[in-house]
Formats: sequence, structure tokens, C-alpha cells
Amino acid sequence: MLALLGACSNIIGVSSYDIDPALDESGGAPSSGGSKSSNGGKGNGGDGAAIEAGAPAAAGDGTGVGGSAAGESSSAGQGGKASGGSPDTGGAGAGAGESSTAGDGMGGAPNEGGCESAADCDDTIDCTTDTCNASGVCVHTPNNTLCDGAKCETCQAGIGCVAGPKTTTPLLLDPNFDLTQSAWEDIGDTTSIVTAAGAQSGTKVAKFGPAATNAEEQLYGDILQYLTVPEGTVGITLTGYYKLAPGTELPADDYLVFAIYADGETQPFAQFHSFEATIAAQTAWKAFSYNLSKTEVAGLAGTNQEYTFDVVAHVWDTVFQVDTLQLNATVCQ
Repeated sequence: MLALLGACSNIIGVSSYDIDPALDESGGAPSSGGSKSSNGGKGNGGDGAAIEAGAPAAAGDGTGVGGSAAGESSSAGQGGKASGGSPDTGGAGAGAGESSTAGDGMGGAPNEGGCESAADCDDTIDCTTDTCNASGVCVHTPNNTLCDGAKCETCQAGIGCVAGPKTTTPLLLDPNFDLTQSAWEDIGDTTSIVTAAGAQSGTKVAKFGPAATNAEEQLYGDILQYLTVPEGTVGITLTGYYKLAPGTELPADDYLVFAIYADGETQPFAQFHSFEATIAAQTAWKAFSYNLSKTEVAGLAGTNQEYTFDVVAHVWDTVFQVDTLQLNATVCQ
């Protein structure tokens, strides 16, 4: 009997376990801990009684739950026949003192790492679209529209939105109105670019109003430059300075607007801001800054359409002045 136990212990890796010869053979002998049978270790289908040494094992139901620790009595039949497939499909038996976790005896282990739906594939990256494909594999598709285009961000799988390089490109020439051969075209009723002692920069400003005394219609002023918006532009910002002396005749009708027009159109394609004569007087130069919307910028960037940037005024006796205009494009590289 001792020779038989020694042989079994060599199989399962417990050859160094000492047998107490004082123990009898009526149910107190140590369990072998489960062999590499098809039931994945100790079967749970027995009656829980200790097995007499040498007695045949009761047939288990084949659902392995891990071998008992060395030195503990077996509480169920071992060596039961697996109910689901060939003897090797139910997972390997547990080592001495370990539970069996591999397989349930019903056709093999599950596909670890797979997915059944998009809910199984959340990578916690806000800018990716997470899906489970037909093969049960998670797919994470970057979506740049979920990042901030004004910062030239792109979506990178496993990372998120990452800002890329960008440059600032001036779109206007002669922003101070001081060049003799200026890029500005003056197409209004009167000359709008004039010399002014109190210019914000240089010696000239763009001045609109007032209309002539007893005029029957508002004075129309318009200065413009032709505009090219670079491909890759994600933002357009207008900055400058203004002064305002509101009129008294019909101030609610007097205004000054900064806008971009498609060539030949009378309605603006995009508008930065409109100053109304009903706001407070501004006797000192005051800075301003306005941005086009993302939608407007997207409609302008990289197109073959020719545009103009215009400063347009319609006034009775109001006087608007502007100086140091800069129109800058943020361009992603």
C-alpha cells in the first residue's frame, strides 16, 4: 500500500510528503489531490464521505472544482467521467492544494479578451468610437471632430486629443493704413482713409462719417482688401481699435460692420461684429477682438472662392474711426 501511494505522489508532485505509518487504511489516508484526469481535478459528484483506501472512486458528474489540499480527506468521488466531450476538453487537473479554474468540462475555456457588444469595449478615451466587430474584437476608431480644432488637436488611439503644431498667418496688408501704395481699396461715397493727428498707430486712420449737412441719405463708406484663406485654417481673429462719436439725427440707423464677402455679393458670408451708434461714446482708442465661428471658418478655408474683407459704414451724423486692424488666421501644420 505504501508503495502504491509513493507512486501516486510522484505523479502529482508531492513526493516529499511523509506518510505516517501509524494511520490505518480506513479513511484517514491523505488524498492525492486530484490527477490530470478529464474532470479537471476533484469531482464534486460524490457523497462527501471519506473513501476507503483501495476502494474504487465513485463516479463524479464531471464538473471539476479543484483538488483537495494534500493531507485532507476527499469529500467527493474523484476520477469522474467528463460529460462534455473528449477526456482532454475539460481542462487540466489542479495541483496539490490548488483549485481547478480551467474549464468546466463542457467544451473548453471561454475566449478571454473577446467582446460581445460595444459596451465591452470602452477604452475611456473620449475621442474614439468604440465598437465590437464580427470577430469579437474591440475596435477603437479615432474621431478628430471630437477634439478642439482651434488648437489643431487630433485624436490618437490610446492617448486622446493631442495638440499639433500651428502658425499664425496675417491676412491683411497695411493694417495701420499708413502706406502710400496701400492694399486697401476705398469704394465708398468719400475717401475714408485720412490723416489724423490722434491716430492710434502711424499717421492715418479709417474714418466714416458724418454725412453732408442736409443729406437726403446716409453716407456709405467701404474699404476692402481681397482675401485668401489658407488651407488648414482653423481660426480667424480680427483685432483693432475704434473711436465713436454718436450722432443725434438717427443714431439707431447708424452702424459700422466688419465682415467677409464672397466676391460680387452684397450680403456678408461671415461677420465679425457690428458697432451700433446707440452704444456709448468712445473718445479714446479702445481695443477690440472678435473671432469667426468654427462653421464660418470651415466654409472659408482652402476654397477657390475669392473673398473680400470689408469695413462698411452707413451713417448720418455719427463718426466712426478705426485703426491698427489685424486679421490673423490660425493654421494647422
